[in-house]
Amino acid sequence: MAASVQWIHPDAPLFRTVALMTDAYSPIPELNLLKEFEERVGAHRYADGFSLLNFEYNRKDHLGSSSRNPDDAELIDRLIPFAEATAGGSVWALWRHDDRSDLAALPVVFLGDEGDTWVHARDLREFFRLIPVNREFMDEGEEEDLDRLFPDRQQYLAWLHRHFGLTAPDEEEEAALIEAAMGEYGRPFAAWLRRFPSHEGVAEEMTGLLEDYGIPSSPEPA
Repeated sequence: MAASVQWIHPDAPLFRTVALMTDAYSPIPELNLLKEFEERVGAHRYADGFSLLNFEYNRKDHLGSSSRNPDDAELIDRLIPFAEATAGGSVWALWRHDDRSDLAALPVVFLGDEGDTWVHARDLREFFRLIPVNREFMDEGEEEDLDRLFPDRQQYLAWLHRHFGLTAPDEEEEAALIEAAMGEYGRPFAAWLRRFPSHEGVAEEMTGLLEDYGIPSSPEPA
């Protein structure tokens, strides 16, 4: 079954948080640090499509028609949209698969405006490593291509190392990080989506992705 869910309503306006300096973008310190960085350099200058500007943390209408569907109340409660992923309306969200207090330790999922969905990182810090990586813009792996297209990318990498001691992954490690995220959370995320009738198509596509990664769509028999 083909996925047909739009995670953001096409008529929804973009929102920019205009607040007092004492107001935080979110309850997550890591995200607040990134928002401060982006306010200095500007949106889309260090990574393709990604932005916290012109976005409002955990604004539920970023999740599209589900935000108005009473049958999706649990889905809306457990997904926390936190950033723009593409200019077309796709978003990045945290999946509250449990009730841990450290929201930065939750897995990060991509919610595409055409229903394409996957688990991208096991937690927010792993996700931060993946933000400046977009190899479709690179000519035979030349990192200089990314720096040319995104002039503040090196500033972001310096920020990432200064605050978290992290670096961007090479191609092999990038693939390993996403595969690890799908391996740990992909199957339970797909099973959770399947509980909502309006998202059965998305769950089926997630199952196909799991097969692409060689991950069984159901637990191995004991």
